[in-house]
Amino acid sequence: MARFTAREVGRIETTYTSELAKLSWTWVMKPDGRVLYRLSHINGRPERNYWRQVYQLTPAERREIRTGSTKANDLLARLARDRGHHLDGNHR
Repeated sequence: MARFTAREVGRIETTYTSELAKLSWTWVMKPDGRVLYRLSHINGRPERNYWRQVYQLTPAERREIRTGSTKANDLLARLARDRGHHLDGNHR
């Protein structure tokens, strides 16, 4: 599992591998409820792409997330899967 900073509630990494390249994305959840992602690596080489917002948590979801980072990472994993990303690590 990736580390996250005080400015992040949760963070996960996702990958996609094809014959041409292995792509990795970083997904983060901010305390204000924004969910963002960006392409972070191509074939293991670091990339610096812009963050793209893909979701905004509702106030009820934000209250639930405050109980622990595992729930934040579970929500990030679900959003990533919904968008066709393959999860790294032990996400459901």
